Amino acid sequence: MKKQTRTNNSQLRSLAEKMYVEEMMTAKAISDSLDVSPQTIGRWKQGIGNNDEDWDNKRERFRREPYNIRKLINNEVARLARGEEATLDMKALNEAIKAQNAIAGKVSTEVVYSVFREFDNWMSSQDPDMALSFTEWHKQFLIHKAGEES
Repeated sequence: MKKQTRTNNSQLRSLAEKMYVEEMMTAKAISDSLDVSPQTIGRWKQGIGNNDEDWDNKRERFRREPYNIRKLINNEVARLARGEEATLDMKALNEAIKAQNAIAGKVSTEVVYSVFREFDNWMSSQDPDMALSFTEWHKQFLIHKAGEES
């Protein structure tokens, strides 16, 4: 069987990168799924031909993103709820997150949201009209902060 010639590999390369970085698929599985040679996947993984960062570094950075850490923790909680053994050292993970936040010197969007929500609830009992004004500014700030974290 003859392989089809592709005219636009950039979309295929982008899909392969997403499968590797975000879906944690192996290069072999991607090669099989997309009908791309293992050698091509290997070159793409290394950033060859695109002067791009290698996919292993991107995968590591992706795994450290707060959303993905929360996902790991949620999966751990689900395992524990089913009566399974723990697979994560939650104490060590918690300490690492605290250290990371201290170094960054920033508060997470989730914490800001919680404080704003509490403040807005309190403010609505003090001055409802003013609370509406603050709520709109809080929304704008949260959108800005979420964009910074992406």
